[in-house]
Amino acid sequence: MNTAIYSTGSTRSFCRSIVAVAALFGALLVAATPAAAHGRLGATEGRCRLNIGPDVMNFTGYLPEASKNEFCEDIPSTGPMIMVLDSIQDELRDMQVSIRIVKDVGGEDAENENLDAITLAYSPPKKYPGGTINFEHDFKEGGYYVGIVTVLGDHGETWTSRFPFSVDRTFMRDLPSYLMMTLGVLALSTIYLVHRRRQTSATQTILTTGGGPGRGNPGMGPHEAVLNEQSATPSDNHEPHETHEATPAE
Repeated sequence: MNTAIYSTGSTRSFCRSIVAVAALFGALLVAATPAAAHGRLGATEGRCRLNIGPDVMNFTGYLPEASKNEFCEDIPSTGPMIMVLDSIQDELRDMQVSIRIVKDVGGEDAENENLDAITLAYSPPKKYPGGTINFEHDFKEGGYYVGIVTVLGDHGETWTSRFPFSVDRTFMRDLPSYLMMTLGVLALSTIYLVHRRRQTSATQTILTTGGGPGRGNPGMGPHEAVLNEQSATPSDNHEPHETHEATPAE
């Protein structure tokens, strides 16, 4: 009985610990996930898409000289790069679109302080009636950058979409996620080992002190204990045998 009570309580405590650790590391992993740092650019429904204002553009990146010549977010290596944006909504075809690539200096406010100095490539506002925009740039060195797409409408609409990305830094951007997953596995393994050690120690203590299900025999179950007690107790209905002494014959 005591063993069953301890096992149930210990299992509940173990499950609560697992849920707490999983929730904590899940939250930290989401915060450290590189995809969260890509602004409004990301994979959706199997396509790489850029959200801009109320509209959406399909995004495709190409590396003509690389073995893996297509990318969505981070660029795996340096060299020539081609970005292709395809307008999904027709209204974008009647609006002017500009594209700018700048060095990542830590945020939009820092960018605006000296935008021209940190600009690597720029395509001025222009209408694209066909809906397809090709933008090329040759990245000479790896690093962290920001793409800025701005859409200007004839009625004063201004939509801007920013998407940070890296060049030749894919592993370093994914490193926080790898570290968080490793720490999560180690934490869960430690909790499991501690739980098993405590459970084994408590079970051994119960058996040693005779606090198991059956009295007198730690391995005895409740049913066997009752039978053992009944066999050791004299029956109330059992009458003692009378002793007759032999009478000598006269």
